[in-house]
Amino acid sequence: MQFSAFSMKTMPFSKICIIGAGAAGLVTAKHAIKDGHEVDIFEQTDSVGGTWVYSEKTGCHSSMYKIMKTNLPKEAMLFQDEPFREDLPSFMSHEDVLEYLEDYSKNFPIRFNTTVTDVRRDGEKWKVCLVALEISRPPFFQVTTSTNSNEPVSHFYDVVFVCNGHFFEPLNPYENSEFEGEMIHSHDYRRAEHFEGKTVVTLISKKAVYPVLPKTVRQIASHVKSVYENGVVTDEGERIYADVIIVCTGYVFKFPFLDSSLIQLKHNDLMVSPLYQHLCHVDYPDSLFFIGLPLGTITFPLFEVQAKYALSLISGTGKLPSDISEIQNFETRRLQGLQNPGAFHILVEEQWDYMKELVEMGGFEEWSYMETIRKLYCYIMSERKKNVIGYKMVNFEMNEDETDFRVGFRSVKNECGP
Repeated sequence: MQFSAFSMKTMPFSKICIIGAGAAGLVTAKHAIKDGHEVDIFEQTDSVGGTWVYSEKTGCHSSMYKIMKTNLPKEAMLFQDEPFREDLPSFMSHEDVLEYLEDYSKNFPIRFNTTVTDVRRDGEKWKVCLVALEISRPPFFQVTTSTNSNEPVSHFYDVVFVCNGHFFEPLNPYENSEFEGEMIHSHDYRRAEHFEGKTVVTLISKKAVYPVLPKTVRQIASHVKSVYENGVVTDEGERIYADVIIVCTGYVFKFPFLDSSLIQLKHNDLMVSPLYQHLCHVDYPDSLFFIGLPLGTITFPLFEVQAKYALSLISGTGKLPSDISEIQNFETRRLQGLQNPGAFHILVEEQWDYMKELVEMGGFEEWSYMETIRKLYCYIMSERKKNVIGYKMVNFEMNEDETDFRVGFRSVKNECGP
């Protein structure tokens, strides 16, 4: 594939709006500031961290539960040149990750308690607040915000990064069922003691068979046919009684501040369109970006690669395909290779080639440690299938040049609790 500069309407330094102060927004801000851009970060809550902020409240942005440990070790979910504390276990608590993000973002220009309510392209006939700019001026986005005073305020930006996360809008195909017991989505799960003494059925979104499960957990079916007033019915017709049903069927994407003329959510809101490389808006590939959409990835390192590639397009050092049809047809080509279009943004093993391609197009140096991260990821995914509970009970030790790792079991004393 040949690459060329797609748009040369680039400026040495741009005014950038970042929506969301979670991990994706923070790493984008870090590199944007480093590159000399003027940056504003809008965060709807009063703290950084996004989904890593724990709250006892339900129905809020956070999906953390009380004793949650990371699914990936600290050795694989770090930003470049920003390691986690050495004294932390490999599989950390959500408090540890939040502390990491707080330290990472010190002195960032974040406007807390600010909700972005609308983003629209200037000069187009979109729904609200259009602003006509001189043709000779570079393109801008208009961002309308509402503050605690409820007085609307508008700001103008050259570039918009959408980093609002995707673990806050639950997908629950059973919410209108006849079930008469308690039904919650995993998004609102906080503590196990709430369900003490009750029969709990957990419904997951994909087939998963684990050879090793706790004695109190029984995998009863690969598929649930329906939910009735007292529980669930399996494909085989067996009725399973439940006091509580916890629905673990994932999340859909949601961008309440973007009009459907700009972004469409397809395939049951599981696909964001029209985007190139899960990242760049097809019509504005050098000024409207979505960081962190891919699922089944190593998250933090991938966010960083996406941010660096996007910023390379802003500066003009990065490249896009010379043939515009390659950008416009990215989604069509990808959908042709998928059996389930709802898996459009799920990468898993594809993530490594995906990041390499962004590095190549962006013209920046690949992080040498990424190969070690890949090895760690593959090892963890293999161990997780063997022991879904015990795979987190290990610590990893890197060799001197960080090209390989050793595995050692750590004590689990006092690790369990409410």
